Amino acid sequence: MRDLILLAVLLGIVPLILRAPIVGLVAWLWISMMNPQREVYGFLGGFALNFPIAALTGLAWMISKERKSIPLNPFTVFLVLFALWAGLATYLALDRTFSLALLDRTLKTIVLVLAVVALANTKARIQAVIWICVVSLGYYAVKGGGFVLLTGGGQRVYGPENTMIADNNSLALALVLALPLMNYLQATSRVPLVRLACLGVLGFSLLTVVGTYSRGALLALVAAGTAYALRTRAAMKFVVVGALMAATLPVVLPSSWFERMSTIQSYGADASFEGRIAAWTTSFNIAAARPLTGGGFSAVERDAVAQQFQSPGSLRVGRAAHSIYFQVLGDTGFVGLALYLLMIAAAGLNTILVLAATRGRPELDWANLLARMLQVSIVAMLVGGAALSMAYYDGFLVLLALTASLHQVVRRAAPQAEPAVTASWKRPAATFVAADRVALK
Repeated sequence: MRDLILLAVLLGIVPLILRAPIVGLVAWLWISMMNPQREVYGFLGGFALNFPIAALTGLAWMISKERKSIPLNPFTVFLVLFALWAGLATYLALDRTFSLALLDRTLKTIVLVLAVVALANTKARIQAVIWICVVSLGYYAVKGGGFVLLTGGGQRVYGPENTMIADNNSLALALVLALPLMNYLQATSRVPLVRLACLGVLGFSLLTVVGTYSRGALLALVAAGTAYALRTRAAMKFVVVGALMAATLPVVLPSSWFERMSTIQSYGADASFEGRIAAWTTSFNIAAARPLTGGGFSAVERDAVAQQFQSPGSLRVGRAAHSIYFQVLGDTGFVGLALYLLMIAAAGLNTILVLAATRGRPELDWANLLARMLQVSIVAMLVGGAALSMAYYDGFLVLLALTASLHQVVRRAAPQAEPAVTASWKRPAATFVAADRVALK
């Protein structure tokens, strides 16, 4: 029955995609982030839905009156450069056949991210992207939070199988990244019921994060909460909420959860943490021996590679890198890591430029708030990702893409308030900007 419902939905949106490519983008994001095919058990179970939706969206974009170019932005520049460098690193990989499949997945994600920058070029479209991201992850938040309540937190919550958020740690971090977006939607919505629903999903998200038993996500949650307090002048609210959660957790959760979290302080004697150190050491050894291109995607997971780059304290068998930084370093070398970090820095710069351009403009308060919430999400990833292999997670890269889209929209709405630092990026794209303003008036 679920398969038939999903099939009916997909067939129903086909004509809508052909009429408006943004519908295709929203559907593409829904399938990529929620993976609804993992929630059915019939003929659509595990079926690769991304490609037909992506191809249809591309066709609709080509035949539409949408502009046929990607807006020039520091983020998109570094994203494309990273993709090209990743391709070179894969060609020179230690195990090219193994790395090629992972490159294919990453490049598909990058195409999706570029589609977000190209098509989410108005406030309404940005809102649509945010809503589908929140709904997609919110489904697993409600599902996971309900599981925590039913089991009393005695069992760990996991994400959908065979997805980028299948692991309990990955699901938890993905939800921490989405929390600021949930807060943005509830703060900007004019419908009381919608605001209440957003708050409810936010609460279930916190329950799910706790129920995953993820120590890294707990640290990311603390970092996000601190960043939120600093970016919204809501320090006292954060202290109150944190105190209520601290007082409630002992009543709701079993002692096993507190035993798990207490190992954060005794990381030196934690076998899991020692395994992460070993993976980081091996990743660094790969990059040190191959500084330009690294070993190729997930080379550190290969037993032969782990044995080839052994050193005191390193891996003896293949294992995930367990850090976005060492993951990219081992995969693409120091050059790839530099491009990856510059890409994140460019997204941060976009939010700073948006804040500068919207200061003192009440009609752009929504953009100001969104920029601050995106900053909170980026901080959460920088902290939580330090212990997780989620460098190429589509949800995070879409958040970075939203900074470019938001900067693009604000630049059109408040060109006179744009800082001079963007001038060097405007000159090469002067023709595009002029055409874009005419098209979107």
